[in-house]
Amino acid sequence: MYARERVRAGELRERYPHAAEVLALYLALVEVWESVGDDVPPDGALDWAQANVLPRVVAATTSNGPPPLAEALGTAGRDGLLDAWLADEELTPVERYLARATMRVVPLPATRNAVSGRCPTCGGQPQLSYRADSDDPLVSGRRMLRCARCANEWNFSATTCPNCGETGKRTVYAEARAGPQVGRAPADEDALFPHLRAESCQSCRRYLIDIDLGRDPRAVPQVDELAAVPIDLHMADEGYTKITPNLMGF
Repeated sequence: MYARERVRAGELRERYPHAAEVLALYLALVEVWESVGDDVPPDGALDWAQANVLPRVVAATTSNGPPPLAEALGTAGRDGLLDAWLADEELTPVERYLARATMRVVPLPATRNAVSGRCPTCGGQPQLSYRADSDDPLVSGRRMLRCARCANEWNFSATTCPNCGETGKRTVYAEARAGPQVGRAPADEDALFPHLRAESCQSCRRYLIDIDLGRDPRAVPQVDELAAVPIDLHMADEGYTKITPNLMGF
């Protein structure tokens, strides 16, 4: 189930030294998720995950995570953590990380949601967007959003901000160079991230990372987004905030 994620994380770990620590931790988490398999019970899944998955996430993070994160685990609250995360209660960055890493293997109940830009399955915010391959090299494929809570994916307008619903006020940042872009600009072969860009909204000053599968068919959006730290840092310098920080807090 996680074979593509494991292979891609290994590839990007070698390609992008700046993301080596983050991707090493992600690979350790993949081992945890795979170890769970079909063990999640249909009833009482949260309590079961709190008792059986969360400790494995803590152990994997202690052994493989960046030292500051591993050290911060001692101050993170764990009792009722998963319920608090599902209720959108205020959590520290470390607590959010633990909850998200644990809940990756727990199916979430479906809820009705009519808010544009939110997941139609659970109502969560989008983590990232990606474009399918297109027959026209100058035209991007259809835009898909991926939920930060339940990993559901859904089709969404390419010209609309998923955060505030504004249309027509987008700025695309690629390789830390700003400029409005229509369609799909020619790829820069020397670019560090030829298949990644940040799509931002000038109205609400929020953004997310967009992955172009036409430029790199091997990309796995939720893994490649973890390597986009230089783009995230540039966006912060420009005064933008990501709609939802990723699993590792960027």
